[in-house]
Amino acid sequence: MQYAFDIGGSKIEFGVFSDAGDVMLHSKMPTPKDDLDAFVAAIQDLIGDADTEFGERPDIGISYAGGLDPQTGAVISANVPAIKGWRLAAELSTILNRKVLVENDADCFALAEAISGAAKDSRTVFAIILGTGVGGGIVVDGHFIGGKSGIRGEWGHGNDVTGTLIRNGLAPVQCGCGQTGCLDAWGGARGLEHIHSQISGNPVTSFEITDAWRAGDAHATRAVEIYCELVARELALMVNVLDPDCVPVGGGMASEKVIISTIDGLVRDRVLGRYDAPLVVPGTFAKDGGLRGAAMLHLGQRTVTTND
Repeated sequence: MQYAFDIGGSKIEFGVFSDAGDVMLHSKMPTPKDDLDAFVAAIQDLIGDADTEFGERPDIGISYAGGLDPQTGAVISANVPAIKGWRLAAELSTILNRKVLVENDADCFALAEAISGAAKDSRTVFAIILGTGVGGGIVVDGHFIGGKSGIRGEWGHGNDVTGTLIRNGLAPVQCGCGQTGCLDAWGGARGLEHIHSQISGNPVTSFEITDAWRAGDAHATRAVEIYCELVARELALMVNVLDPDCVPVGGGMASEKVIISTIDGLVRDRVLGRYDAPLVVPGTFAKDGGLRGAAMLHLGQRTVTTND
């Protein structure tokens, strides 16, 4: 049995998983994101109820949106201000009196896909998130790839898609990181909405856009075409660098299988390596990969660091 948390800015998801990976309990609650005491109390309440119900005290895995300082274990960035700079794993281990393992949510998704999902039996897995924004996680031989800064897999930042935007008559927008041109502002659901809004002058949700696209609407069709081009161009570079066996996709856009298939075709047309079978595929755990991956951290998946 394993306890797992997926902590986001709006909600905390808690799950109890059997050794076979079956969900024995699942619950969620709003995240007390600005109050550390309330945050800890929420974790304690969820665990206490599960301990009472199951009569066990298993280790805890936590998936969350942010990075960890590899030297101190402190939270580097997160959409939960209460835990920023806090040594999340160490502090909770002391408070809860049991082992706590913590990893980034995209890394947890990648681990879940590598162990028992779409990338099962693959050696190199680059899992990507196309959700509100863009994220990614890297697992090689069942291990996370770490480094000096504690930030990894962030292929949505530091790039410049301005040229592609201008060619398609679109105006760049500032990314949440402060830069202009990052794929993160365009590769998720909000990005698809930006594209459609600039093309049509009609701000609608990503769900409405994909519905209109399936119905043959011209503006929606053009928006999806541009979206796929933007994502595929940047993803092709990552494939050339990492040479992954599989690129599972999580996040809300993963449910659009035709869009993912289109991106896959564009990527395989652009990369140097030969990939005869689909490479970019919807993740098996696209909706709950963070939580499931957190439940798998206890399997001893150590982080391989690239610095001495």
